[in-house]
Amino acid sequence: MLAELLTPENIDVQITVAQQAFTVLADIEVFPVPPAPELVVLDPNEIADIRATICYMGESQGSIRIECSPSIAFAFTERMTGAELPQAFNEDVRDAIGELINTIGGNLKGLLPAGTRINTPLVFPQPADKLHHHEPEPQLSCLNFNSQFGPFRIVLLDTLPDAA
Repeated sequence: MLAELLTPENIDVQITVAQQAFTVLADIEVFPVPPAPELVVLDPNEIADIRATICYMGESQGSIRIECSPSIAFAFTERMTGAELPQAFNEDVRDAIGELINTIGGNLKGLLPAGTRINTPLVFPQPADKLHHHEPEPQLSCLNFNSQFGPFRIVLLDTLPDAA
């Protein structure tokens, strides 16, 4: 279980790690927003959200996931890689957002027991028809953020995804 990450101090560390990852990797300023009943509401014009997951295995088990709008994923990719702004989910977006969750998940791994390992990031778009119609997951925490490019959230789960 990832209860080690749920102390008030470690919630603050999660926020700081996320902010630093966005700033260092892509020069994007992000800031936490208060929780809302529906988490972060994505712009209805967004076709799908993008999810990137790192799994913790060994001493601590569970996963941490970023869920973001395409607008922030594409802006992050453009700024991180220096390439043109992507117009659709592609390998560049997969690599950039994978690096983002790897950076966040890897930094937070230091707060977990020594025998904890992480896997290779899983990054995928969530089809629009499943965006708001999914079974509730056993979330341990959900941190909401915003930026000039759109919202995202970091979700800590007490389970490993099926693909892990």
